Amino acid sequence: MLNDSELNQLNELLLSIPMENEGMLLSEFDGFCAGLIVCPEVTMPSEWLPCVWGEGADHFATLEALQSATDLIMRHYNDVAVSLTPPSLEYGPLYDEDARTGEILWESWVCGFEQAMRLRMDAWEQIVESEDEEAGASVTMMLALYSIAEGNSDLPKKSIKELTQQAPDLIPTLVLTINGWTKSLSTQSSLPPFMQSANTPSAPFSGKKVGRNEPCPCGSGRKYKRCCGGS
Repeated sequence: MLNDSELNQLNELLLSIPMENEGMLLSEFDGFCAGLIVCPEVTMPSEWLPCVWGEGADHFATLEALQSATDLIMRHYNDVAVSLTPPSLEYGPLYDEDARTGEILWESWVCGFEQAMRLRMDAWEQIVESEDEEAGASVTMMLALYSIAEGNSDLPKKSIKELTQQAPDLIPTLVLTINGWTKSLSTQSSLPPFMQSANTPSAPFSGKKVGRNEPCPCGSGRKYKRCCGGS
């Protein structure tokens, strides 16, 4: 698990991404990880890593800098995955906080979660259309929170105010409910591999130095230089 110093390092890394790249901040990335992990369909790191640092990785001065960044990113992803894997189930979102007022700013986290949903919309539809009303309602509520965060919710102002206040405590419950639905899939051996839960990372990042011609640690099967090393 990343310690406080390493989380700060990851935070600084994400803050250093040029604004024009449209990369993620830490809370947003944490929500993104949760969305990837509780999704019914696996998304490989080779697909989602570029979403984290945005358009290209040219701002990394060296291959070593890119690998160090990838290491921290994958370790946090793995930490979130472990927190959502029984028997621990100790997931807690990383929210931003207003330094002046102490207000919890959950909006960035929800935007990250929604970005993960966009990668596999058909898979999320399966939850909404399933017989598990609680899981389906949790997905719908997460999207409602995203609409509030984006300022385009159609809900009454009173409902928006109430949900804004409840969101920090509500979000972990929504994540765990969706996670429970996804986890139930992994017990059904008849399902095809692409429908298996992503709660356990397909290829935990080892952190050792990777040569450009070696297999990429993200698990894509491609050479590092043609995968994350060339993003």
